[in-house]
Amino acid sequence: MKKRKIDLSTRKGVSNTVAAILVILIVVAGVGGYFAGTSTVPPVGERTITMTQTVTTTLTPAVTPAVKDTLIVGTTDSVQSSIDPSDAYDFFGWAVIFTTGSPLIDITPGSAAAPEDLVPALAESWSVSSDGLTWTFNLRKGVMFSDGVEFTAEDVKYSFERGMKIANPDGAFVGIGYDSIIDSIEAVGKYQVKFHLKYACGFFGQLMAAAPSYIVNPRFAPMKFFRINYTEGDARASSPMDLGPYVLTSWTRVGGKDQEMRFDANPKYWNAVAGIPKTKRIVLRFYSDATALRLAIEAGEVDLAFRHLGPTDIQSLSQKPQLKVWQGPSQFIQYLVIQERAKPLDDPRVRRAIAAAVDRKPLTDVVFLGQATPLYSMIPNGMAYHSDVFKKLGDANYTYTKSELAAVGYSESKKLVLDLWYETSGHYQSSPEIASVLKSSLEKTGVIQVNLHGVDWPTYRNNMRAESMQLFVLGWYPDYVDSDNYLFPFLHSSGSTWIHYNYNSSQMDSLVEQQRATADPEKRAQLMASIQDLLVEDSPLIPLFQASNWAVSKPNVGGVVLDISMIPRYYLLFGTKEQ
Repeated sequence: MKKRKIDLSTRKGVSNTVAAILVILIVVAGVGGYFAGTSTVPPVGERTITMTQTVTTTLTPAVTPAVKDTLIVGTTDSVQSSIDPSDAYDFFGWAVIFTTGSPLIDITPGSAAAPEDLVPALAESWSVSSDGLTWTFNLRKGVMFSDGVEFTAEDVKYSFERGMKIANPDGAFVGIGYDSIIDSIEAVGKYQVKFHLKYACGFFGQLMAAAPSYIVNPRFAPMKFFRINYTEGDARASSPMDLGPYVLTSWTRVGGKDQEMRFDANPKYWNAVAGIPKTKRIVLRFYSDATALRLAIEAGEVDLAFRHLGPTDIQSLSQKPQLKVWQGPSQFIQYLVIQERAKPLDDPRVRRAIAAAVDRKPLTDVVFLGQATPLYSMIPNGMAYHSDVFKKLGDANYTYTKSELAAVGYSESKKLVLDLWYETSGHYQSSPEIASVLKSSLEKTGVIQVNLHGVDWPTYRNNMRAESMQLFVLGWYPDYVDSDNYLFPFLHSSGSTWIHYNYNSSQMDSLVEQQRATADPEKRAQLMASIQDLLVEDSPLIPLFQASNWAVSKPNVGGVVLDISMIPRYYLLFGTKEQ
């Protein structure tokens, strides 16, 4: 899940120490840089960010090698529901939005996604009022939609108001809480738009770079529609986006399963003069599982394999000289969800007992072969305010589990019987193995019995909406690089509606709301500590591990960027022609 979300005065996302040692893998054979610009952020008064109006690309060396017209990317992922910003709340849906759309502000590829890493996109400059309540964006002139209509401030207003009006409970506008941040949007003129906020939101700049903030074409994204659905044989009708580096020109499904998507360079793209995109056509091919994807990259059927290869695949492919294996930093986490609608899971003692029984070491060391890190908070390792709070319960702390469950009537002769669900279609890496390890660690308590149920991703999603799964595993990539994005969409009663797991705490709601609205770093740190302490007490979710970011390519493929934002940048990919 998408998956799908930094204070201007104090960095809330990644600590300075982590940023200093962050290793970003950017293949630059032929690509010297992407963004060129300057920014100034005054320490007091009105903060104005002024950038060069043209985003430029420097090509090195002097003689650029010939590049291929088409690159084929393989994946085991698929579209979860749609590629409409008002609906999509998954990694792959967002990947398509990033590919076919444009935001007001973008994030410099390869950066730590800090405020200073925000760069112009559809807005050539912007400013923030001294009280932090008004953001003013000055738009590029002459930007055209695919239907020949010029992009204006009214389109910005329409895109955001559409998402907030539709208010899809399974979508990011609700999950992130756009309407709890934005009070109103004002089209001041044809090329200027103002966002009036309900409170000074420090991560608002990062939020403007998130997929739900991408601008839709009103002619293809009516306000009355709940979502833009797949339309067989008509890629244009299937997508509301067309201001990005690529346009979706083909989308093939067979029996409801994605087979192939084709993206062609957008001739009207506002940054085409800078040589973006690098490749004229990107073809995405969908594979049934990690094994099929590994065989495809080994056989040369695809130029790049990205999401998901299994840990043993990564290990094996790294030994093959004819392939490149790329690793980058990741804020991807996976966690166990407990359905509180199902008794006795509405009792926090039972949930804490389950949390204490989880053994993370077999997950990270056996399932992921050391390619993942144990996680003891919903806030990932390396992000501001992270605290290993679940270590209070411990790993495989069976004594604690037995004691808590005995207090509510469970024992070795009367076991707590649980149904644990996992998905089988490759949406998440190694899901069956994760489920098997969880079953083993829970049953080692002697007082818990676990029944496993594996279903494909569409069924998994439907079951989640129906609230029919007692325990199930989900994953999360950041919508915006700030610790809040690992709290509000999970723990706030309005933000977490997409999970359908019925956790509702007025105390948690208040704490989450307070940390969102404070710019005082010390006060925010105290609130974050309280939130994580309460998270352990209630244990509605159990963090499991934090994974790495991997891709495998042919040796002639460049422009691969794996950075902390987790944004797939197909527009930077290129392949030199094989000799």
